[in-house]
Amino acid sequence: MNTRHRTIWVLLIIFALVSIIAAGIKLVPTNKKWQRAKARAANVQFGTDKELERVIEYLEIRIKNRDSYKFILEEEPMRLTNVLYLTDSQGRSLRYRNRGKLRVTHIIDGIQQYAGISYKDKNFTVVVGDSIAGGEVIWIDPTEVVITKGDKEFHYPVAGLTIEKDMTTTAREKRRVY
Repeated sequence: MNTRHRTIWVLLIIFALVSIIAAGIKLVPTNKKWQRAKARAANVQFGTDKELERVIEYLEIRIKNRDSYKFILEEEPMRLTNVLYLTDSQGRSLRYRNRGKLRVTHIIDGIQQYAGISYKDKNFTVVVGDSIAGGEVIWIDPTEVVITKGDKEFHYPVAGLTIEKDMTTTAREKRRVY
């Protein structure tokens, strides 16, 4: 090999080494970034968030329960309160009241007074002297029922009853003519 060939080969090898060193210097920061990204990715857990899995499982169970629900009317399918939302005279809903609570639904005022009472989702008709809810009915008038339990006296007004001012006149009063 002559000197000319040798010079070309030396220049080629030097140029290759400089290129390799320059590429290495340029790739070192990129390699560091890649190693940091790999370390961060190792900490990420896709699809294993325990809280999220618990919420999804709860929602899936709820939707399965709702899907398997069969609508059945309780005991009396022709009862209007199963279909209609009833309200008292003030517009309050009668449908969702506490079923375990004693409630006077109506009074029948005649020779003998009767009271309709709803207790534990059952309807009872009582007169003075009857016992209900662990107490005894001692008084029935057009606006309330009085029940005693032991030493205590409980007054139950008729549900939804609003007392209007009595506008009738007695024999002693004279009507005014306007």
